[in-house]
Amino acid sequence: MAEKWLVIDSHNHYIPEKAVELACFADGIDYRDRLKVMSAGYKRNFEVEPRLAFMDEAGVDMAVLNTASWSPQGIEMCRALNDGYAAVVAKYPKRFIGCAHVPLDASRETLDELDRAVNGLGFKGLALVSSTLKSSIDSESLFPLYEKISGWDIPIFLHPATRVVWDGLKYGMTNHVAREYDLSRATVEIFYGVLNRFPDLHFVLPHYGGGMPALKGRIMAWYQPEGWNIPDNLRNLPKTPRELRELGLDRAFEERFDRIYFDMAGFGGWMPIAQSAIKMIRPDRICFGTDYPFEIHDSRDVREFYENIKRFDLPEQDKRNILGGNVKRLFKM
Repeated sequence: MAEKWLVIDSHNHYIPEKAVELACFADGIDYRDRLKVMSAGYKRNFEVEPRLAFMDEAGVDMAVLNTASWSPQGIEMCRALNDGYAAVVAKYPKRFIGCAHVPLDASRETLDELDRAVNGLGFKGLALVSSTLKSSIDSESLFPLYEKISGWDIPIFLHPATRVVWDGLKYGMTNHVAREYDLSRATVEIFYGVLNRFPDLHFVLPHYGGGMPALKGRIMAWYQPEGWNIPDNLRNLPKTPRELRELGLDRAFEERFDRIYFDMAGFGGWMPIAQSAIKMIRPDRICFGTDYPFEIHDSRDVREFYENIKRFDLPEQDKRNILGGNVKRLFKM
């Protein structure tokens, strides 16, 4: 008998009831107003049992839960998220993996709540928002937070900021290109400003890092690390693949880039970017994800998505890692 395929959804959203009661205005967003106008699909955020039924229909074994986009509302919100997640994981330990939530800062309150969530509630991963109006993911003020996480060796799952990134956005850009800009920016900030100081951190960037399979080549062309011997005629210029090879910059770039994980959520199971990702990102750094209940909210689409992944021109073990093995390894399951 063939071995069963383990399917873990690395990008799944849930909002506990207590967190809903605490919704407020924060980081330029009135979360209370957003709750009033949520679509029927978005209201699935608050459901647990129907979510399990959906997972059974879709053939999903486990889901990693996070609602990092709500963490900028403050420490009380994060405590409510952590308590609610801990209760769901305790009730369904074989179906859900919870992530600890803290604001994007390294205040005493934040570090204490992280301690409580990891050492008290038993979380083995952390969810952070990719930026706020006050902080970017590479802010030096966050380094005490990263030092603590590095010592624990737990993965950090990012979620894009849901605020309006620029004024005057139209045509739905708040929901698509603005969020992908926020994520691609965070990917570069982590690459340059975090991994150089904390090389052992395991970041999982959602939405393929804001479309990183398409952007990777352009970012690499401009790669110019400090102290590298670069001829004056090429300094501060984009470099061709040949020039990168001759300078050894391609290997140096890939070595650091390969430390980052990326999930496949945010594109509704659109296969062209998935196929591009397996060419641009190591298979052991790609994690299946649905962004339930937002991007994918019909079990038929989840099945179609992972069945398409099974047909990739890759060794079977690579496909198994993408669908569940990489997340299993990150959480040391």
